[in-house]
Amino acid sequence: MSEDPSGAPSTAPGVDGKADPDRVFTEARLQDALLSAEAFGERAKVTGTDLGTFGPYGHGDWGGCEPAEDLVEEQNGFDGASAMQTVRLGPVTEDAQWITVQLVSMPAARTVRYLEIQRRLRELCPEVTVDTDAAPVQEHHHTREIAALGDEAMVDILRVTGGDEYDGSPSYAVDVRVGGVLAIVNAGGDRDTAVSLAAKATQRIRTELYGTDGK
Repeated sequence: MSEDPSGAPSTAPGVDGKADPDRVFTEARLQDALLSAEAFGERAKVTGTDLGTFGPYGHGDWGGCEPAEDLVEEQNGFDGASAMQTVRLGPVTEDAQWITVQLVSMPAARTVRYLEIQRRLRELCPEVTVDTDAAPVQEHHHTREIAALGDEAMVDILRVTGGDEYDGSPSYAVDVRVGGVLAIVNAGGDRDTAVSLAAKATQRIRTELYGTDGK
């Protein structure tokens, strides 16, 4: 595990009942609400920021999930303004840890439905076979809810097995809903950092986008 971002929280309240559920934000507003480099730790460096329309590809490949074809099609129809930052924790080394934090804006009902689909996909197909150039591999998904983070939050634990380069080590993605904004944090094998950065992102969304305090 890498150094934990300083002052790492694991909880942060949402905004349901305090904000307009139909309010949406532009890419520029989302960019302004991204975390500062300091939020990731002293030696962290933001290496890129990408703006554009949300592509809901999720944490995994669901093409082989036949029982959920309708859900996959529905998922692919989601769109919304998006801002994503890529961050390197620590110095440039072969083992450097990379993290992405993405903010996505949609009406609140759409963000609720998006998370419903993510949970249902993992219930229907906890294991999915994915074709690669080398050989088929297996994706193993396990999802857990995270209490007291945003209006709702979940962590997806993904393990990939098969072929020569996959050893089944877990990687973690945290999805947090704050009203109509999703914060999606991918932190590789570092669950604690993923959760703490998701909590920091939630706080930023509350203050910078919805104008609420930290309580």
